[in-house]
Amino acid sequence: MVMYCFLIGIVPFNLDYWETLRQIQTIKDVTVDWRSNAEIDDDGVNTFVVSIVTEMSDPTLLEEHVRECLQSEYGEQVKTELWASVPAPIELKPKEGYEFSFRNEHDDHLREWGIMVQEKLLDRERVDELRLLVDKTMEQVEQTLTTYRPNIKIGKDNFNFREIASRNLERFDLRVTDHETCDFVQKYVMDHPAVKSALHHNLGDENDINFDLSLVYSKPGACAQGWHADGDHQKGGSDAGWTIDGWKTQLSNPYAICLFIPLIDLNDEVGLTQFWPKSHYSRHLAGFGKVAELIQSTFDGKCAAGDALWYDYRLMHRGMPNRSKDTIRPVLQVIFKKKWYIEKSNFTEESIIPL
Repeated sequence: MVMYCFLIGIVPFNLDYWETLRQIQTIKDVTVDWRSNAEIDDDGVNTFVVSIVTEMSDPTLLEEHVRECLQSEYGEQVKTELWASVPAPIELKPKEGYEFSFRNEHDDHLREWGIMVQEKLLDRERVDELRLLVDKTMEQVEQTLTTYRPNIKIGKDNFNFREIASRNLERFDLRVTDHETCDFVQKYVMDHPAVKSALHHNLGDENDINFDLSLVYSKPGACAQGWHADGDHQKGGSDAGWTIDGWKTQLSNPYAICLFIPLIDLNDEVGLTQFWPKSHYSRHLAGFGKVAELIQSTFDGKCAAGDALWYDYRLMHRGMPNRSKDTIRPVLQVIFKKKWYIEKSNFTEESIIPL
């Protein structure tokens, strides 16, 4: 049995549509489940959007039935449009908006939405200290790249080495291994009580966890990334699946969690990371990132320097453009993972310096 999630836009906007539609329990003898609704500004048009889960595979038939039902009660002025058809659950943005701020160790933002924000994990003094360390490493590695790989146009060409990899135009992932920076992160991040409690609550026993450390930085001119998840759903792991009778499977616990600590304030000019909350619930959402934009269910990670932004490794996200003229956007990235999980895609074993 395949369950589809359909998204239908309805104009003119009217909250009363929801109660009317929820009275429909079957269409052509196929059960339909009305999941959620949202108010969306579609190019200046206030639109009522609903999500429906059903075994019905014909979206046209479903949309026509919705339109006929609403027109019979509210008049011929009601118009409907099929916005998307997805083989996985889609969660519309709550009317009150997203709230992911960490308050205590019992918060379940990471499990429920795949994302959580801890404010002021590092104070300004520590951020400045860390910035000096990573800037030094950044300069050294890029100089080594220029010296030993002179044919590579840094910021333009794709490359992937043991020490650094390009992630897009003017976007880089720099592996951090020097003792000074690693000691700093151990002292002020790994040993931080809030980090310890968040890890224990969401990933388990710290003795079963290790971490990789890198600097993700984007220079002016960096463009938007495509939607992606850093890690796949593991073989044998379950999605948070549903059937028409309700939830049938529970999402497998995370095997890896990523922690972003921006070293400058993130905004629309220097850029940020945009997330699709709850997209970690199903492996079948891969390739549907544009739907999140369409239904305005994205979350912009506008954090201050020193804040901590956590996300499930399976969560869909994308780096946004750096539109500034002369500001590099550096973000410390700590990937906490179960010891059995080995990340193979971020870097290669080839060094910048040829053997």
